Amino acid sequence: MKTQIGSGPAEIATGPAISQADARIERRLCEFATSDSALIWEAQNELSSAIAEAGMHFEGRAYPVCLRPLAIDCDLSNHLSATAEGMIKLLDVAAELYCCNEEVQSLFPAYKDLGHWITCLPKYRPIVRICRLDGLFGSDGYYKILETNAEGPGGVIQNGLAAKVWSRIPNPLARGLALDVSKQPFAKDPNCFVRELVSAYSAATGCDLRTAAVVKFRGRYTNEVDWIVKGLRDAGVEASLLDVTEMKRTPCGLVGPDGGRIELVYNKLDVREIIEYRECSDYLDACAAQEVVSINPWISQWILSDKAILAVLSDDRFSSNFTAEQIELIARHIPWTRLVEAGVTTDPERRRIELIGYIRENKDNLVLKPSNATRGEHVLVGRLTPSEVWEENIARAARNPYVVQEYIRPGEITALHLPSRSIKKMAYGIDCYVFGGRLAGFQSRASFDAVMNVGRSGILMPVAVAGA
Repeated sequence: MKTQIGSGPAEIATGPAISQADARIERRLCEFATSDSALIWEAQNELSSAIAEAGMHFEGRAYPVCLRPLAIDCDLSNHLSATAEGMIKLLDVAAELYCCNEEVQSLFPAYKDLGHWITCLPKYRPIVRICRLDGLFGSDGYYKILETNAEGPGGVIQNGLAAKVWSRIPNPLARGLALDVSKQPFAKDPNCFVRELVSAYSAATGCDLRTAAVVKFRGRYTNEVDWIVKGLRDAGVEASLLDVTEMKRTPCGLVGPDGGRIELVYNKLDVREIIEYRECSDYLDACAAQEVVSINPWISQWILSDKAILAVLSDDRFSSNFTAEQIELIARHIPWTRLVEAGVTTDPERRRIELIGYIRENKDNLVLKPSNATRGEHVLVGRLTPSEVWEENIARAARNPYVVQEYIRPGEITALHLPSRSIKKMAYGIDCYVFGGRLAGFQSRASFDAVMNVGRSGILMPVAVAGA
């Protein structure tokens, strides 16, 4: 069954509920929407006020946390945890493979001249200390990882705080249901993100962290930086928010504007934006030379966060580098992905194909994505795109770093859409935060748009584990 959602074109799948508790929440919200919407919006207003009072925001705008949670059961929670943690180990293998395999390097043409920054791997593992894996449930029932967000993902502190605030607000949707957010480490203790930064420094140096900087560039990606700086200071670390151009490389290490040495940096910037600026080279060089502990390192910021990393994992050419268990994880949880370029490859059924022709002929089953863009920029869902636009973008994709990916149709859920003050069906997904190789928590995003993003009028739903 196909459902058109709201006024947008996002096609979504009507499937079985994610848990019995979630099915009850869905029915209740639909009933409230038709019989007593004032009551449900009153509860939502109370939650939104509590979120604002706690200081949460999205780059100065209201943090769009929905009263309706996504309720998953314990088995699914454990399954997602194991999948996410297994993915981090795959990324370690992929990082080492990139450093020594020219075929792998060819899938990342935008970085071909940046090897002197990228291939200096840290000794500690996992390489990706902080990430958020974004995904959907496929038609086969398995969770599919669509993006790795291995640079500096949003929500690392605020989503844990939001879940904690949500759990304290009287909620008519959750009445009588045993829903628990505290099993998620970042909801139980929102400081677990900061603790991971401190732990990462200790793992890299064997010393205690004393000084740190949250690094930005030209004021972009400001979400949560205030929380991160505050958390580090509360942990006894001398922390500051600095622009990348304010630091200098010296014989004593990386120093800030006051001349004090900086021991750890956490990047809240788009690395693509800084490589062409000479004033940023000190910072790039110091991080690459490991004169400062950088979370995450450049291979994570560029290669492992690039969507082409899924092409490395899903291509049989590279499968001999992974264990049998890892190959099974890839088969179940990584959608078929290829860098868009002329030539022969294999399709999702492992049949040999000419890729450009295949993209042209299978529009309804594919998605085109810039390999290194953020926030859903320029993503095209084939079945929602006019044929002439699709054709134009095939040519563009072949000239620029783009990936083509198997289309995973999102499921649907009824939720309160805060920007429009409406209760409607929306597409939804579930994302897994992983700190230091261990699951830290979940978030769910919902949207009228096929590309779900809070920056594009999406909403956030707390994820709760349903008891028996």
